[in-house]
Amino acid sequence: MTADGFTQGLARWIAAPRAPWPAAAIDEAERAIVDTIACMIAGAGEAAVQRVRAGLAGWGDEGAASAIRAKPGRDAPWAAMINGTAAHALDYDDVLDPASSHPSAVLVPALLALGEEIEASGADLVDAYVVGLEVEECLAEAANMVHYARGWHTTLSFGAPAAAAACARLLRLDATGARHAISLATSFAGGFKRQFGTDAKPFHAGLAAKNGIVAARMAAAGLTADPAAFEGARGFLDLMVGPGSAGFAEALRRLHGPPAIVAPGVWLKRYPCCASAHRALDGLRATMRAHGLAPADVAGVEAVVPEIDTRNLMYAAPETPMQARFSMGFCLATGLLDGDVTVGSFAPQAIGRADVGALLARIVMTSDPEQPADMPSTRARWAHVIVTTRDGRRIATKVTDPEGYPRNPLGEAALAAKFHDCAHGQPEVVGASLTDWRSIAAAPTLRRLGRILRDVATT
Repeated sequence: MTADGFTQGLARWIAAPRAPWPAAAIDEAERAIVDTIACMIAGAGEAAVQRVRAGLAGWGDEGAASAIRAKPGRDAPWAAMINGTAAHALDYDDVLDPASSHPSAVLVPALLALGEEIEASGADLVDAYVVGLEVEECLAEAANMVHYARGWHTTLSFGAPAAAAACARLLRLDATGARHAISLATSFAGGFKRQFGTDAKPFHAGLAAKNGIVAARMAAAGLTADPAAFEGARGFLDLMVGPGSAGFAEALRRLHGPPAIVAPGVWLKRYPCCASAHRALDGLRATMRAHGLAPADVAGVEAVVPEIDTRNLMYAAPETPMQARFSMGFCLATGLLDGDVTVGSFAPQAIGRADVGALLARIVMTSDPEQPADMPSTRARWAHVIVTTRDGRRIATKVTDPEGYPRNPLGEAALAAKFHDCAHGQPEVVGASLTDWRSIAAAPTLRRLGRILRDVATT
């Protein structure tokens, strides 16, 4: 394709004037932002976040942007890096399923930091968020699941260009500037799934948020980049995806349909662990409830899941909280014994539980041959959970839409409960601030919301 192809078409769309987004899109965007702030608060004290904060010591600590648990302001890229890492630290943040990525842990920190810096309004931020999510969905429909199956962590590889698009929108760049921003961001896109279970995994979200700001700011300053970085020879699709994907020829068509925040929508997670475990967790818990089973009644559990989930859940015997979030055995054993999986399930002292360890040998994860790793991202996925009881029964349960999934969404009460739980009961956070975040589109500026982030988790 030429300079008039995907990259240029996407840039024109990013910069184009448009009518206000539908009320449903604004509402869903605000819900995603509330969820992300909750995850950011809960993750603020995690070791990965503290290490990022320590690594940034002395860099840009007099800026206008707010980093969580930091009284001085930060320059926007560094605030976004800290907040993005915090948002993704517990793997509790939302998922855009076709992208197999965590979009809001990237977009929200990037836009809050840049928005504070330029004194944008809440309405400006929500508009830019919807644009960024749309760009990520376009990339997903063009490149996944081939790209993801090759081992790329899309939270960074898709997240950096999506954040650059959102920041370009917030900066009101024209089509040329937006094109340079998203093209520059391909030079910041990377991240391997080998990093799952390490500090690098949440750091990828922080990197993507920072990279999006930097790419957009450089484009605003006139820095140029290739006009066909996504579709051209030796570009994104050629090098990072390869044969077998849908490609970009049809991807721009989705920009004329419902916004991605509405359809397919984002998945607000019910459990603080890898999304690849959620369908099986819902199936196991549903089976236990429906049949009145106690943990002692269960002889074994088999989870039959998409091949990509078996690759993501790579730790059979986890040794750290990070690894446990990517262990099907640990997640199912904890859910079986405790009836739920919560933030506390992954506390350091919980990792060596003897009762969980005893169950691991009785939990099997197998790959479903009907769901290969590179099947199109727009195809629905499912999990079968087969519980074998001590009296010889085999009970199978299929789950396609786990709790929190767009077709099975968290209700307002559940979302508020998650916010309260993540905020650890701090009245300064769960009182007026929950209402403020839930209605961010009405905020004239982001300054007061930023100050909440600075004060949070220090009480």
